[in-house]
Amino acid sequence: MRTNGALLGQRIAARAAALREYMAEVLRALIRIKSPSRGEGEAIEFLRREFCAAGCDEVRVDAMGNLIARIGSGSRTLAFDAHVDVVGVIDEPEWRHPPFEGVCEGGFVYGRGVADQKGAIAAMLGAVRIIKEISPAPACSCYFVISVQEEECEGLCWCHLIEREHFRPDAVVITEPSAMKIARGQKGKVQMTVETAGIGSHGSAPNLGENAIYKMAPIIAGIERLNASLRPSPPLSKGSVTVSTVESRAASLCSVPEWCRIHLDRRLTRGETREAAMREIEAVAAPHGGRVAVPRYEGTSHRGLASGRELYFPSWLTPDDASIMKAAQAAHRSIAGRNGEVIIWDFSTNGTATAGIHGIPTIGFGPGEPAMAHRRDERVPVEHLAGAAAFYAALPFCFISAAS
Repeated sequence: MRTNGALLGQRIAARAAALREYMAEVLRALIRIKSPSRGEGEAIEFLRREFCAAGCDEVRVDAMGNLIARIGSGSRTLAFDAHVDVVGVIDEPEWRHPPFEGVCEGGFVYGRGVADQKGAIAAMLGAVRIIKEISPAPACSCYFVISVQEEECEGLCWCHLIEREHFRPDAVVITEPSAMKIARGQKGKVQMTVETAGIGSHGSAPNLGENAIYKMAPIIAGIERLNASLRPSPPLSKGSVTVSTVESRAASLCSVPEWCRIHLDRRLTRGETREAAMREIEAVAAPHGGRVAVPRYEGTSHRGLASGRELYFPSWLTPDDASIMKAAQAAHRSIAGRNGEVIIWDFSTNGTATAGIHGIPTIGFGPGEPAMAHRRDERVPVEHLAGAAAFYAALPFCFISAAS
């Protein structure tokens, strides 16, 4: 946007406000469709119809099962991403509102996935309708990607899109919840396992065996000390490591265990790599006979495509002066009259593939509070739907201006 940017931004914001009820109703309907990872087919078909009805120029579902909707045909490409899969619910009786009914009360929509990330999908649909009403349209191609399997393996969908579908946009907006702030990076993570081997024996004669759990105990203590020693790398906060599961195997409950395994969640700050993180754990584990490995994810999508990747997700950080950041601030000013607050996510997103692996300029902006993700009584403000739709509609105009 140039000199008329403020006026266009006001028009976009007003239209987004008028679409609040439409977006809330789409979100409520989407919440009623359960969409676990690898079970997103019904939700994808529902959204295919909605994006067609919103006026997209092209709507398709790729071999993995991601939905890609396009408006515009400019040479510059901007993609918005939201995953439609959600985590499960194990405490449904404790929810104030049933998690799969999409209750709207007190200015909020409640339900599993409203913040992570179905609210953003509803805002995308609002943005499509707004952009289609504006003449002249932004001189770029805008893609709205509804991705799958993110909750099981973030970035997998975008590795497929980039490496197999050869779809590489000029910039990407990750619409994970950001409390309507502009995210310019995230910490990464690497998942690891440590195994110890022992010798089984009868529980009445433990001296005849070698307890694999006992061998693991000093490793666990060492990992706790390692976590305390990690340091931040501004602007990213410190990395972390925690033991998330402990398993063992013995012939019976009356036997000395012959095998033990722990799973580690290692969060990576800027500059920390898979290799460096593994060396740290190996230094702790090797003196006690521990073997360290990085496991792989393997899964078959709802369309039957088998995919896998090592569970390493690099951190990423987009410079403040990058074109996409300038465009994001211009879009925020046009609709809100001020620059947006800039944050860095502590959690991992699909940006680990777009920016962390493939180097595509990436930002984040989404409705809802990050703390709502995966929580009981998950909710998103209806006002956030309107604000996010306005931002998504304004950004393509600013994206072209920032690049010119």
